Amino acid sequence: MVLNRQSDINELLAESFELLQQIEEGYAGAKNNEEIIQIAKPKVKSCLEHLRSCLDYIATDLSGITNSSKTPRDIHFPYGKDRKIFIKSLNRNLPDLSSNYQEIIENIQPHTSGDKWLLHLCKTVNFNKHTELQQQDRVNSDKSTTTVGNLVRMEGGGNLTIGNIYINGEHKNPKGPLVVTKDKPIKDIVDETGLDIPIERKYEWVRFVLKGTALDVRELLSVSHSKITNLVSEIYSA
Repeated sequence: MVLNRQSDINELLAESFELLQQIEEGYAGAKNNEEIIQIAKPKVKSCLEHLRSCLDYIATDLSGITNSSKTPRDIHFPYGKDRKIFIKSLNRNLPDLSSNYQEIIENIQPHTSGDKWLLHLCKTVNFNKHTELQQQDRVNSDKSTTTVGNLVRMEGGGNLTIGNIYINGEHKNPKGPLVVTKDKPIKDIVDETGLDIPIERKYEWVRFVLKGTALDVRELLSVSHSKITNLVSEIYSA
């Protein structure tokens, strides 16, 4: 049998890379926009599923080479949190797989690589596919720069209080002194002042962490894409 799904896998990798670029744009925009509280969840789901499909296509190709009578109807890429569970998954999905391919697959398992990206990817795919679109928590860098027109530029932490603001003789903050802190939302600063000047804040970085985990969306997807790309190269050149 011939490994014949590589072109399909490459198409999925290319499509997932395009989705990653769009997600990256969301991250870049969020550094300057506090109102972006999540990265588009359907895009995240699509990227996750494309990457998981790459793995399952590899497994289906390998089953064709093995051509074992014990191969199940539904074949999935084998993985496990430890070697015992991995071997059980391997024997269930790819029985009688040759040792060279088994070694390649085992090298990306957490018990061999020390990296849990494969576990995280598969678990996250299952949740988003079968349960719901996973919510995200926005996490901002501690350092940020806040500017209020040409009046204020505040970097880092601390508090800044500005008394009466007059522009062309007009009192611009009749509600009282303007208090600027790195934690006060830009929307609140705008509401307090009513100033017709740009009020902006830029963070050094922003992370979007999948609810109930410590997994950053961009990191999980980009690491998984890179690892699967390398895996494809190894499998189809073995």
